[in-house]
Amino acid sequence: MTGSRIARSTFQQPTPITTITEQQLEQKAATNVVDLLRDVPALRPNRNNGSGRNLGLATFNMRALGSTRTLLLVDGQRMMDSSPIANGFDINILPAPLIARLDIVTAGASSVYGSDAITGVVNLILADNVQGGKLDAQYNVSTHGDLGQVSASALYGGKFGGGRGRFLIAGSYFNQPDIVYQGARDWGQNGVTFIPNAAYTPTNGQFRQLIVPNARYSQMTAGGVITSAGPLRNIQFGANGAQSIFQQGANVGTVWMEGGEGLMPQPNFAPLQVASRQISGFGRLSYDFSDDVTGRLDVLAANTLARSTGNYNTNNGDITVRRDNAFLPANIRAAMVANNLTTIRVGRYNPEQGRNENSTENSYYRVSGALTGSLSETWKWALGGSYTYARSLIEGRNNRNQANWALALDPVIGPNGQPVCRSTLTNPGNGCVPANIFGIGAVTPEVNAYVLGTSRQDSRSQSGIVNLNVSGTVFNTWAGPVKVAVGSEYRRDSVDNRSDPVSDVNGWRQGTFGSYYGKLEVKEAYGEMSIPLARETSFARSLDVDLAGRFVDYSTVGSTAVWKVGLNYAINDDIRLRSTYSRDFRAPRINDLFAQANIRIGTVTDYLTNRTANVNFLIGGNPNLGPETAYTFTGGVVLQPSFIPRLQLSADFYNIDLRDAIITPGQQEVVDRCGRGDQVFCAGVLRDDTGAITQVNANSFNAQTLKTRGVDFEASYAFPLFAGTFTTRALATYVDRLISSTANGQVNTAGQLQGGFATPKWRGSTTFLYDQGPLNLRLLFNYIGPGTFDNAFGPLDLNRNHYPAYLYTDMSVTYDVTDRFQIYAKVENLTDTDPPLLAESSITVALATLSQYHDLRGRVVGIGGRIRF
Repeated sequence: MTGSRIARSTFQQPTPITTITEQQLEQKAATNVVDLLRDVPALRPNRNNGSGRNLGLATFNMRALGSTRTLLLVDGQRMMDSSPIANGFDINILPAPLIARLDIVTAGASSVYGSDAITGVVNLILADNVQGGKLDAQYNVSTHGDLGQVSASALYGGKFGGGRGRFLIAGSYFNQPDIVYQGARDWGQNGVTFIPNAAYTPTNGQFRQLIVPNARYSQMTAGGVITSAGPLRNIQFGANGAQSIFQQGANVGTVWMEGGEGLMPQPNFAPLQVASRQISGFGRLSYDFSDDVTGRLDVLAANTLARSTGNYNTNNGDITVRRDNAFLPANIRAAMVANNLTTIRVGRYNPEQGRNENSTENSYYRVSGALTGSLSETWKWALGGSYTYARSLIEGRNNRNQANWALALDPVIGPNGQPVCRSTLTNPGNGCVPANIFGIGAVTPEVNAYVLGTSRQDSRSQSGIVNLNVSGTVFNTWAGPVKVAVGSEYRRDSVDNRSDPVSDVNGWRQGTFGSYYGKLEVKEAYGEMSIPLARETSFARSLDVDLAGRFVDYSTVGSTAVWKVGLNYAINDDIRLRSTYSRDFRAPRINDLFAQANIRIGTVTDYLTNRTANVNFLIGGNPNLGPETAYTFTGGVVLQPSFIPRLQLSADFYNIDLRDAIITPGQQEVVDRCGRGDQVFCAGVLRDDTGAITQVNANSFNAQTLKTRGVDFEASYAFPLFAGTFTTRALATYVDRLISSTANGQVNTAGQLQGGFATPKWRGSTTFLYDQGPLNLRLLFNYIGPGTFDNAFGPLDLNRNHYPAYLYTDMSVTYDVTDRFQIYAKVENLTDTDPPLLAESSITVALATLSQYHDLRGRVVGIGGRIRF
């Protein structure tokens, strides 16, 4: 049973568990497991659509504390990350018909399952002992005419060897071939961006920052624009180098402005959905060697490919042009001489070089086996092991070699009177091709051939696990048997990341990841005990205490111990109380420890000037990291009133105190904390001679405390209606606080809709189901409570800081044409509700909404069929 290694019913456990059954999965007609995330309020939707790294990755993120703190199990066994550089297992790679049940443990479970189970566990229970087969095919498309998806899956099982042996094979295919951009939706056709208000002063009553439409580049054009202060500022170069004045709009910042004639990239550059294709297969053999010993062998293989596009290879006003530049127009050179200027700055977004094209291909192979048996009627044992190999290939095409581009941008007139790179005069034969940046289309294919290339990261990971578990009854008390489970586990993980030579020196404009190798070994011993204290007494139907402990030894961070105490008190058949208190932990992963610093491009608002700046920021591992430690309390009540048959209600309070949390701060967070006086962060803010921020370093370190508390609610009720059955189920989560703290203060992001740890205070999902013979009707409502853009903002910090509640409606219908053939149809986001525009200012052209909670696709319809044989 999920949440414990001691065999017993869910009713006997102190740990709250939410279960999603196979029937519920089929009723939703989910094409993959990630489609379920919106339906469980305790889970934050967590999918990557835009970044060049881990495109399409979908993971479980409980309590909005990060996917690395939610452990994913398959049949109770730990799964290695689906990619060597991923933070979690991509749940899409499991064939959908394999999943018989999802158990979601909404409490710390490190003492039972080890590291990463700080916020809870998601256990995918696979189908077993299947007789016959099932085929399922589905087609989805949005009512906007895009997002076409084809999915198919198959499952077949049977027996052999006189019934002692069983086999199961399954496979799935999913394909969404097109990249869809924000501009395909009405809400995304007028680029919306977060921008500082240029007119703001602390005393004039205006908003300090704005979320505005019609956001355009302020320091870049297709043919180049002079951005230096002085008489030449805003001279731009058009077709054939024709000169004109670049018309700027309002609220002109160092990256964006509102209006004007700059490019508005967001509608056609911000990916609403990546293109993706996934193929997976699974096989299982089970055999009863005797009445007491059973063996099992599983094989899982999957391949996923995701594609997306990025921005142009931009230069946001950072090209330095010298007065002796070979391509500098004569009138500009004359003006520079007249004004005693030796250099000017030029901005350009270089469409001749095309967009960055990013792809991620992941392959995953896992072989696992187990022997299980009985020592007696009450004692059972299990010996298991697995080997997993994963490979991730990440490529960024049309990427720019920054060193070569810098050389190409410095052309002079050579001895033969022709343009030549200045570097070639001192290093003949270096291959440099001089670049003309003055005019639309001026950058030639020869220049592009010299400066463009493909960044490549080829990563492989391996994991080997061996574990032994023994469980049974040690003795009986006045209240029943005392049950125990003890075991041990050994695990060895490694990651070998191989990048191209340019990546190893952070030499590409985007998506640069250096080579590294890391490994760790883990030795663990654990035990559980369930002690009955009362049974069928005047004050208790049952009363049990649970104890669990685990000792772990990591080759990287040393050893520690974790534990859990649980209480399960059934007052009578109608009322049950449950509670747990645990010490949990998360050891840093190989990537946390050993990843080489990689360079990315982003935008920050400088606290000194309240102006945006386009910067490089570096993210990397830290070999000196220690483990995270959490203390978690849960307490709840379960009601099953006998006077209302089939009604079940539960409410569970949770409180998590996570200490020494590993944090990889975003570039803006580093700058903001420096602005608040934290010198640790100030060391990561680099400025040039003018005081402008040029680079931000944001490596990982144990520097944060995270605290969250709230209440989970669940209710279900079924009753006969007409000739069928009506069932309703409601899940809701209220988050009272989600506090992140450092030495310089704390921020509560409960009720905030964007940000790394943000979550609405209220989320809920309610399902109404009517089943009458061959017809099944389902209606689902997903509620996302109101919230802010940033809880820390005051009344005049942002013009759009408060957003209303949202309600999404999904419908589905299934019909059994025969006993073996079923057809179904569904509509998601029935009302075609647009998301709130929680914009950001990234130069990488992020979506106009940062929310992970709200639907971006709009109305999607699907049809499909299932055949059983």
